[in-house]
Amino acid sequence: MFHLKRDKRPFFRLLGIISGSLVDAFGYSAFLVPNKLNLGGIAGVATILYHLIGLPVGFLYFILNVPIFILALFKLDRRVLLRTGLTLLINAFAMDLFMRILNYAPITNDLLLAAIYGGVLSGIGIGLVFRSRGSLGGTDLLAQVIFSYTHFSFGQIVFFVDASVILATAIIFHNAQLALLPLLALFILGKVIDTVQEGFSAAKVALIVTNEEEKLQSFIINIMGRGITILDGYGGYTKEGKRVLLCAFSRSQITGFKENVKAIDPGAFMMIGSLDEVLGEGFENGF
Repeated sequence: MFHLKRDKRPFFRLLGIISGSLVDAFGYSAFLVPNKLNLGGIAGVATILYHLIGLPVGFLYFILNVPIFILALFKLDRRVLLRTGLTLLINAFAMDLFMRILNYAPITNDLLLAAIYGGVLSGIGIGLVFRSRGSLGGTDLLAQVIFSYTHFSFGQIVFFVDASVILATAIIFHNAQLALLPLLALFILGKVIDTVQEGFSAAKVALIVTNEEEKLQSFIINIMGRGITILDGYGGYTKEGKRVLLCAFSRSQITGFKENVKAIDPGAFMMIGSLDEVLGEGFENGF
């Protein structure tokens, strides 16, 4: 069974890269590019040039990435570059295809809606590509290359490039909204990427310091149907030994969990937090 899953992994990664590239390209073609909105970076430069000289935006995006890709050949892992090259080809071709299908017009002329929907779709696309261990090239690839030569902070490089392109867009087209709305789109894009990569927080984890270890252990195992780990603790204030219970459970169980723990041991000390992912017995098939 293990080998079967391992053999299928490259196929699903390829599927994720292709799907993500198409979704990202549609977000740009249907909402961002026609409205002169961009999220910075190489795609932003391609958007500016598209409106200034009229060449296809996907073609421009691909051409602008070529010198970066060549520089990366000497610095970055070849397998990463292979996946990046595939993503660039799909993304660039899909941008121009979608633009032609949509007759080079946006789905909406409302800049706010365009920024929101463009940010969401681009975030979904990038998240799928990242989750499949791919890269869309552009600013991320450029930042990796610059970092390998100069060792400037990766985050600072990305921020400087994106901010410069967004500001240039507003100046060139004399529209302050073209600088303000991309900030909203970038915020949305970041949240969507995190959600696609990590999923919604569907699990909770609890640490309980209690004097009713056996009763709580019975409740968690027999009533909640969850496993439990018992840790030895030591009270920093009381200087007494304590038993600490650690358990993970679904979000839907949190209300009943808190009520029952308090009923069993009113003096229990609880810390409850969210988990991005839980792997193991009882959690393989979701919550």
